[in-house]
Amino acid sequence: MSFLTWMAIAIVITTSIVAVNSRKKTEKKHVVALIWFIVAVILFFVWWFTRK
Repeated sequence: MSFLTWMAIAIVITTSIVAVNSRKKTEKKHVVALIWFIVAVILFFVWWFTRK
C-alpha cells in the first residue's frame, strides 16, 4: 500500500480514538457503530489508493 493509504488510515484511526475518548459515557451501540464506520472508511481508502 502507498504512503497516502497509510496516512488516510492513520487519520481515521486517530480521529476515532479522539472521538471515543472525548465522551465521558459512551453507549456501547455508539462504539460498535463507530468501529463499523472505521472499518468501512479504511476499506474505502485501501480500495481508492490501490485501484488502477
